[in-house]
Amino acid sequence: MTPEQPTTTLRAHSVSCDLGVAACVVNDDKILLVKEAAGRHAGLWGAPKGYANSDEYPMQSALRELKEECGVDGDIKGIIAVRETIRSGMPALFIAYSIHPKTTDVTIDNEEISDFGWFDITEIESVKFISKTMKSIVKCALMNAPHMLCLDGSEEAKSPYYLHVQHSDF
Repeated sequence: MTPEQPTTTLRAHSVSCDLGVAACVVNDDKILLVKEAAGRHAGLWGAPKGYANSDEYPMQSALRELKEECGVDGDIKGIIAVRETIRSGMPALFIAYSIHPKTTDVTIDNEEISDFGWFDITEIESVKFISKTMKSIVKCALMNAPHMLCLDGSEEAKSPYYLHVQHSDF
């Protein structure tokens, strides 16, 4: 009897993915947090967040969620953190972006958000966060932890193309 040879199976290289995003907006050493109005996180705090749509880049999703939930426009500075896990048998990624606000005037969407506030690092321990992960992300944003920079390579690629790197000196 000979050992079985492994069979080669050709598989598609794309997989379904649960992709969430957060908008970390820090201004004058305070971060913008929102209190969820409904759902399983009702009454808990976090950065403006949501899911990516299939027709948008994740960073566009973060900017859209910030605009929808808070009425704030901004510019992506880079990535603060990435959370990865498996949920319901598929990869689940959550990308937290550092965003420079174009304004700090907040107008919340009352269907999704019941309150908002600007919090400094000394206030974080008293906040009831939606998760330990969100609390860690918020602390990183407030402590000015180095974030991955977003480099736009669209011109060279001749289509939208973004590279996130720790250092731009290469």
